[in-house]
Amino acid sequence: MTDEQNQQPTEEKEAPYGTQAERPARAIGFPCARCGNQMSYSPVHGKLYCSYCTSQKDIGSPLREAPEYLYFPDDDRYDAPIWENEEDRLITCASCGADTMISPAAVTATCPFCGSHYVTEPRPSDRLILPETMMPFRISEEAAVKTFSDWVKKRYLAPRKFRRGTHRPEPQGIYIPTWTFDAALDTDFNGFGGRRRVRHYTVRVNGKTQTRTRTVIDWYPVSGSRQLHFDDIPVIASKNIDRGLLEKVSPYSMKVLHVYDPAYLAGFLSERYSVSLSGGFAEARRIMECRMCAHIEASLGYDTYRGMQYRHRFHDVRFKHILLPLWIATYRYRGKLYPFMVNGETGRAAGRAPLSPLKIALLVFGGIALLGLLIFLFMMLGE
Repeated sequence: MTDEQNQQPTEEKEAPYGTQAERPARAIGFPCARCGNQMSYSPVHGKLYCSYCTSQKDIGSPLREAPEYLYFPDDDRYDAPIWENEEDRLITCASCGADTMISPAAVTATCPFCGSHYVTEPRPSDRLILPETMMPFRISEEAAVKTFSDWVKKRYLAPRKFRRGTHRPEPQGIYIPTWTFDAALDTDFNGFGGRRRVRHYTVRVNGKTQTRTRTVIDWYPVSGSRQLHFDDIPVIASKNIDRGLLEKVSPYSMKVLHVYDPAYLAGFLSERYSVSLSGGFAEARRIMECRMCAHIEASLGYDTYRGMQYRHRFHDVRFKHILLPLWIATYRYRGKLYPFMVNGETGRAAGRAPLSPLKIALLVFGGIALLGLLIFLFMMLGE
């Protein structure tokens, strides 16, 4: 068998839509055909890349619209293929408990969520829903580090020593599991809608008649039904990620993605989803129900509502399981850890930085002084 053949993972037939087939994961390596060194995926080249001899190899994963599978929330059934993972690819961080999929050849690893170097021995993994599509990394590690340096310089409320420091984080590239949900929602409703109006009335003050106004609300019964279809409601399937920061670096492309290929994971980590399919739908359900309620109230056109009751019915619920790229780094300043993220597709960044008490105090006192000056000028001009 040639070196070129050694690089190709064994072909497996894709499980047909509507089946519950098992698909075991394989401990795949990607040796360089020229020097035998293990290749890794390069976001710069969009190919497998050998850091030893600079050889490159196309991955050949085509773009496709992510497949959607039916989900039946009443009994938590679905028709997606499942994936049996190798025993030596799943590790659990001893500090924060995050489950991360690593290369079978890795001996040590750093947790991308808390920066801990202390991880448990690999353990058997559960049967998982297969991520069939993914967004490969497009932002390199060097670009992520530069983004961090630029971000640090713009933290104007951070201590001067922090802004001028030579912080160089070691970002971990990790694929974050994500659910997206489509659903048709029928909602019956009843309650009362109110219209505000101004009412004029007269009073006697010191023997004189004065006209005054007040706002009253006229209430009307409302009822009916509405239908909406929701498309690609995203739910991050990770309990370990900082949701606030992730929202700041979003969005991602989620419609047309690359077919899942283990070559894209070469040199990167991939978190196993810790939010189950049912848990993900529960979160998406709340989002869809809130949007439906807002849609109903906006369509009725009343000023305010009371006693509204909603009866929601979901049908034709479909989901996707996709992987999204994220650079995660934690850096230490004066004994405290701060997180930083870079969107692996777009390069958008967000993080948390230390604040200078002196700068905060000067900002507050400056605001108070400015407010006092404006009040003084207003009083002077009023005279």
